[in-house]
Formats: sequence, C-alpha cells, structure tokens
Amino acid sequence: MTSHSRHMALAVTWLLAAFCAPVRAEETSDVSAPHAAPAAEPVEAAAQPAGDHPAWPATRSPMPFDVMRSVQALQDQVARGNSAAIRVQAMLLRRFTQSFLQADPAVWQDARNKRAAVLFTLSGGPPELLEGLHREKLLGPDYDALVEGSLLYVRNDLEGAYKQLATIDTLQLEPVLGGQISLVLGQIQQFTKPVEALQHLDRARLLAPGGLIEEAALRLQALLSDEQGRHAEADRLARRYFDRYADSTYAANFEARFAAIMTDRVREGAQAAMVAMSDVVAGLPDARQDRLFLSVARRSLVEGDLDFARLASERVLLSENLSGPDRNRAQLYQTGASLAALGPDEGGRRLTAIDRAQLHPEDALLLDAAYRILDGIGAPDAAVAEADVTDVPVLARAAQALSAANGELESARP
Repeated sequence: MTSHSRHMALAVTWLLAAFCAPVRAEETSDVSAPHAAPAAEPVEAAAQPAGDHPAWPATRSPMPFDVMRSVQALQDQVARGNSAAIRVQAMLLRRFTQSFLQADPAVWQDARNKRAAVLFTLSGGPPELLEGLHREKLLGPDYDALVEGSLLYVRNDLEGAYKQLATIDTLQLEPVLGGQISLVLGQIQQFTKPVEALQHLDRARLLAPGGLIEEAALRLQALLSDEQGRHAEADRLARRYFDRYADSTYAANFEARFAAIMTDRVREGAQAAMVAMSDVVAGLPDARQDRLFLSVARRSLVEGDLDFARLASERVLLSENLSGPDRNRAQLYQTGASLAALGPDEGGRRLTAIDRAQLHPEDALLLDAAYRILDGIGAPDAAVAEADVTDVPVLARAAQALSAANGELESARP
C-alpha cells in the first residue's frame, strides 16, 4: 500500500468513525479561550458524581469541531496529492449539513463549534448551515462580521465580503480560522489592491502552515509577486511551493501559471529567465523539470520569444531519460526557434526528422507552420503573407512568431 493509500485509509476510517461511532465525553470539554488552536485544546477527564446518581454519559455524537478536524485532515491529503480526498470531503460536508441544522442550540454555545460553522462554509459546505445559525442568532453578536462576511464571500459578493471581513483582526482568531480568513482577503484583493493582498497571503501562511491554506496562498502569492515586479520574491515563493507541495492535487495548475510568468519574464532577458527558472525547479524530479521547460518552450515559440524557446528546448534535449514523444516536442520547438540560423536545407532536414505521429495535434499545427515559413525563407514577403494560416488560431500565432526567422535571415544576408 502506498503512502497516499495509507493516509486515505486513515482519513476514511476517521470519516466512518464520525458517522457511526460515539465520542468519549472527556473529549467534549469546552475551552473558553477563543484563540486557542483546536489541536492544542486541553482535555479534562469527566468527573464521576458521588452517591447513587447515574454516571455521566461516556460517549456523545460527533460535534461540529470533530467534523471540521476530519475535513482539515482531508484537506491536508489534498495538499499532498490525494485527489480522492476531495470527493470524501464533499461527502462529509453534505452528510452533516442537516445534522448540524437540527442540533441542540446548546451545541453552538461552544466556541469551537462556532468557529467550525464558519470553516464548514468556507470549506465548501452548503451556506444554509451558517445562514440558519445566523438567522436564529445562535452564534452571538461577536460573530456577526465573520458570519456575514463569509456568507457574502461564498455568494460571490466580494466587495461586501471585504467590508465585513476587513474589520476582523485575524491574529486574534484561532490560527486555522485566522489563516482561512486571511486567504479569503488575499483572494478578494488580488485584482484591486495586490500589494495588500500579498500582506494577507503572508499572514495566511504564517497562521496555517503545512496544509491546504498555505498551499493555496503560495500559489497565488508567487504569481502576484511576479506581477508586481518582485521577481526574486516570486522565485523564492515558487521554489517553496515546489519544495513543499509539488505533489499537490493543484500542482498542475500552478505549473501552468508558473510557465506563463516565466514566459512573460523572458522579455527582460532570455538567459536571465533561464537561470532563474532552472534554480526554482532544481528540486523537482527530472521528468517534472522537462515538462515545465517544454511548456515554456512552446509558449515562447508561439509568442515569438525565439531565444528562450531555443534555450528551454535545448535544456530538455540534454535530459538523459527523455521519452520519445518529449524528445520529438523538444526538437520541434528547438528547430522552429532556430530556422533563421539553420537556413532552408538544414531546417528542412531537421523538420523531416520529427515524427509527426508522436505529436499532439496542436504541435502538428506548429510543424505545419514551420514548414510554411521554411518554404517562405528567401521568398518575397508577399509570398509569405499569402500562406493561409489565419483560420487556425494557434497556427496563425506560430506563423507570426516563426516569420521573424525569415526577417532575421534576410537582414543577415550581405
């Protein structure tokens, strides 16, 4: 059994226990301090009453904070690459919505359960739970801004959510809840006030390290930092993401966006971008590095950044264990970016050596574009313009990028 399988079996066992098994009474003791982390809350043994009175119950049904601990355990699994945990989490949230709505009002006097209700909603649980508790005033006025802001957020009223949640000092909340609210604030402000968003994301990582909150904060923070021109900071955050969450269920999303920001940065110098990217991904397995460099090579080729397309594809071709299809792709990108230097004969020979059958359909279109541009090298500009490629968007972009090769070759002639 793999490590992921063992962890998933443990999470499912925990879930089944929450569904079926009673919980010992000594685990229910309330902690009045509102800022203590759930995992650190003390456990007090239930005292046995004297005399002939019956003993206090030794078991109880799952409480909201019990369920949220299970949800958080599943979220940790998602951050470590267990995609099945997403489905189990959704099942858990659906299963307990009605149970919580029908719970004794006294349940919601426990501060841990109040916090759990907010986290329940922000974790994807149906908003009906928090709406019902708020309508019945079961959480108390101290929770109004937190509850109203959370409900506005899940309804996608971001401006209204920010007005409510910005009034809360997240450092005074229990750490996981504070981290979650900080993440929400960062997500809300990423487009309108990115510098403030970065501060919220910093706080989210500070308050809730090691799980899905930090994973999501790192993904967004690296991209925002780069957009603000903080390239060194963005590289540091991206490196931390790959070091800690390379196996995350959402890692592929980050890889695609990371490739995009590195391609954008090429405009400041292909060699410098190549050095920075190599440093960021150095801790990844070779196959993952190859995948990322192939991605930026293709994007750079299509967008006309030929130097970086060539450097990135040449980097991949140095890999010792490169698969046939990946080698084919790298040769296509390298050749396409080098047509000006290669000339018609050598360029044609290299294009012919590429196995079209191993190419993705989109890459086959790039190969067609390369052949068309190669045919046009040395021909009048009008002949190149007559190539009918505009009906296929990727082919049109590729033709535009590769046409630069013709211009460079013409300008280099005596």
